[in-house]
Order: sequence, then C-alpha cells, then structure tokens
Amino acid sequence: MKVIFMIMKDFFLVLICAGLSVFAYTQNQNNDPVNKLIEEHDSTFTQDGKSIINNNEGENDKLIISGYIQAQYENYQEDLVEPSDAMNTFFIRRARLKFTYQALEGVKFVLQPDFAKKNLLLKDAYAELSIPKLNSVSLLAGKFERPNYEFVKGSVDKEILERSRILRNIYPERRDIGIKLQYKGINLPLKLQFALLNGNFDESQTKDIDTRKDIMGLASYCFVFPEAGINIDLGAYFYAGGLKAKSTRYISDYYGAVDSITLGDYLDRTWTSYSIQVFTEILGGTTLKFEFLKGRNAYDVNSSSPASMTNPYRVRDFSGFYLYFIKNIGLKNQFIARYDYFDPNMKVSGDAAGSDVFYKTLAFVWEYYLNDHIDLGLSYEFLTNEISSEVNETLRDNLLRARIQVKF
Repeated sequence: MKVIFMIMKDFFLVLICAGLSVFAYTQNQNNDPVNKLIEEHDSTFTQDGKSIINNNEGENDKLIISGYIQAQYENYQEDLVEPSDAMNTFFIRRARLKFTYQALEGVKFVLQPDFAKKNLLLKDAYAELSIPKLNSVSLLAGKFERPNYEFVKGSVDKEILERSRILRNIYPERRDIGIKLQYKGINLPLKLQFALLNGNFDESQTKDIDTRKDIMGLASYCFVFPEAGINIDLGAYFYAGGLKAKSTRYISDYYGAVDSITLGDYLDRTWTSYSIQVFTEILGGTTLKFEFLKGRNAYDVNSSSPASMTNPYRVRDFSGFYLYFIKNIGLKNQFIARYDYFDPNMKVSGDAAGSDVFYKTLAFVWEYYLNDHIDLGLSYEFLTNEISSEVNETLRDNLLRARIQVKF
C-alpha cells in the first residue's frame, strides 16, 4: 500500500504540473482542435513528420529549422535503482534543433544536435542526394538512423514514450555513420533501403573501430484496400555485421562456457526482422503493429573495461517481438498498448539462464494532443522476468513515465 500511495502521489504531482503548464499556455493560444491524429494511414513509406518553421515567402527560402523539447518525469520501483539512488526524478529527455538546408534541387543537408545530455551530442549529420532523373532514388552519406521499422517514426512522433526492450538492447544507439541508398516508390508503394555502416554501437565513436563494415537491407510493401478502409504493410530487413576480438581471445558461449578464439577474429552480429502493420478506419482509426526479430549478437558485457578472461566477449542467439495496439479517442486523445518480449539467450532457460533471463513488458500509454505543438503523455510499464539461478525472484521494476513535449 505504501508503494501504491507513493506512486499515486507522484502521479498527481505530475498531473498538477502538467495542468499548470497547459493553463499558462492556453491563455495566449487559440484553442482550435488539431487535425485527426490518423486521418490517413501513416505507413512505413512516409517521411518523418516534423513541425517546422518555414517563412516561405519565396523559392529562396532554403533553410528549415525545426525542433522539440521533452520534459519527463519517471518513478521507479526499488529493483530499478540502487538503494542509495533516487526513486523518482524530473529530467530533460531530449532537447533538439534540426537544420535542413536545401542547397540545390535534389541536394539536402541535415544537422541535428541534442542538448539534453551533459555533453552536446550530434544525432544527425548527413547529406542527401536525389539521383538525377530518378526522383524515387536517393543517396545518404553521414550519420543517420539505421533502417528499422520501429525507428520509422522519429523520437518526436513515435506513439509510445520509449521503444521496445529488444530494440533498445540490440541497438544501444539507433544511428550509425556510413552511406545509405534508398528507393521510395512514387506510384508503386514499395520501399527499399541498403546501408553500409561502420557498425559502431557507441555514439561517442566517430570512426570505425575495425576494418570490416556492417550492412543492412530493408524492403517493405503496402497493400491498400480503399473500399474497406484498410492498409496493410509487410516488411523485412536483415543486419549483417561483426565485433572484432581485440582485447582478449576468450568468449562465453550460449551455455556460459568460456572458449578461446584467435585475436582479430570477428564475432557474428547477424539478425533478421519480419513485420506487419494494419491500419483500419474502424471506430475513428485503429492500428496494429507487429515485428519479430531473431539472430545472433556479440557484445562486451562490461563496456567500461576491455574484455578479458574474467570478462569475456559474449555470443548469444536471441529472439523477441513487440505488438502495438493504437486507438484514436476523438480528435485529441490516443490510447496505446504494447506488449514486448525479449529473450537474450534462446539456448538456455530456467536456472541455466543465469543472468540471461527473458523479459516481458506490458505498457499502457495515454497521449493528449493539446494542439499541433504540445502533447502530454502518461505511461506505465509492467515488467516480468524469467526466474533463474542468478535472478531468483520476480523483480519489482515497474516504471511510471510522464512527459510534456513541445515542438515547433
């Protein structure tokens, strides 16, 4: 009861803060209703929509500036933090400005820094060139988002406050540096992407840490049934890369046994994904999204120190999926439920899993769109874990989040 009381107390505190912010803002704003949230199907073929400032008085206006700030509150159960750490906090989740410069027809430069962290981070920095006479084909070079379905919507537009556990685990950093060739059909609802990347999973690394490059390929197609008011997207992608053994020749296999390899060998990082998204106009707009991922990952358990005999590289076969249910409630509200599952080591279960236990997460989210620039989000995540010899109980690690987002 004490835990529930504390959560409810913090919940009402967030509501009061949000209410005061909304009241202050609405004193100087028109209270016009926003557009229907899913007036038409937002499939994997659309561009990421950003609210932008563009004083378009003529064709010479080539610079577009957009941005957003996300102020967030989080409340943790005891197993999510250390005993001496805070059980709740306010913080700035993201604070970004995006500069898009159209230098010439078919030539675009994008720069997006993030000011939310202690050190300034460069999230996007790339040039995009549309192939002459092929308007549907473009080439990107620089730092950009990896091809992935849950990444299609940027952080400012995604339906839920944080992405699924499996994506956050296999992609600690969503972006990488390299080149990407993409095709977006104009008359044909087909999207193809192929990327050649450094393969770094640490955003502080600005150069490749080994010689071999990673590759990604994505394909998706949209089936439209206008009379029934249904759109269906089908897609698949693959990732093929590797982690070079540089600091030790020891690896931990699927069963936890330590084996030796040759320094300089590459450990596989390969996986595939299959997805489906269904949109229907029934009851004001409903969307279902599902993605399944399976493959092999290699990583250093302790990223703060080099791999060693006592801290070997880990090689694991993993699998997981997520399922979204998204429902419009009128013109300004949206309800989202997501169930996701992630098993970092498919080869073992129960006591043999050790620290490689699977997690199941059920998240509920309510989004309120005050207008085109401000929205409020509230989410609660229920987490359950596998029981093993090292994780011998169900952890108390549920998480409450509340967010105010302002974009322009």
